[in-house]
Amino acid sequence: MAKDSLIGVILDDRYEILSEVGRGALGVVYKARHLVMEKTVAVKVLFGEVDATKDETNFLRFQREAQAASSMSHPNIVTVYDFGFSAQKTPYLVMDFIEGVNLKEILSRHQRLPVERGVHIFLQMCSALEHAHSKGILHRDIKPENVVLLKTSWNPEFVKLVDFGIAKYVNEPRNNSKKLTMDGQVLGTPAYMSPEQVMGDRLDARSDIYCMGVLMYHTISGKLPILGSTSADTMSRHITDKPKEFAEICPGLPVPFKLQRTIMKALKKHPQDRHQSMKELYVELENYRD
Repeated sequence: MAKDSLIGVILDDRYEILSEVGRGALGVVYKARHLVMEKTVAVKVLFGEVDATKDETNFLRFQREAQAASSMSHPNIVTVYDFGFSAQKTPYLVMDFIEGVNLKEILSRHQRLPVERGVHIFLQMCSALEHAHSKGILHRDIKPENVVLLKTSWNPEFVKLVDFGIAKYVNEPRNNSKKLTMDGQVLGTPAYMSPEQVMGDRLDARSDIYCMGVLMYHTISGKLPILGSTSADTMSRHITDKPKEFAEICPGLPVPFKLQRTIMKALKKHPQDRHQSMKELYVELENYRD
């Protein structure tokens, strides 16, 4: 058990911490039980003993995650119920406890997904991200680990988009943004970053669209569209390298031409050449067979 584990602790006289279930961009996620409601929830606690007085940057990011997630209400986005502080003044947030498998685990087992199955997942993600964007929120860390699939009575692979740990408000005041992103600091996962994210430029919804393009390409082909020898090399290649066509990267794989064209459009280097909204991407995906 980790030295700073909270397993067995009762948080705020309400949440009994049962087990660790994962780690996000900013903190540890635990399975917990609400003692009064007798409901299973997920509690995310900021890493280590960081608090608002010791590390303002991480605290502000964590607080922003709580604010961003709680401002959204969409079936394909994890629901946040509560935000508070432990007895040690460490912030935590309480979310849906999701019992599912993430897309990374599925891809590690199967390498790639059939087109129909992949598009079913992509459409749900686009719907979730369109809602986030309508609230002025960019996810900035779209990757298979953050796409959890649940089996429900009405949907065998129901998407829950998780971890808004490095989410950003599109129109966030520059002074506040500088507190959270120092000059030259890049946040995200190298293999899934947009060129403008790599360069530290101002971002909008089209950056998340590029990240969706990476995820779609990876899910359908089984290969990343851009991959260097190191993280820095990968980031650099996102700026300069064009992804290989599907016929070259996975010859013989029956990927409809219209779907290939949609994915490659999402991966254009310049934002103005991509889909201009998640709604536009959603419509193209919905009609990929035409």
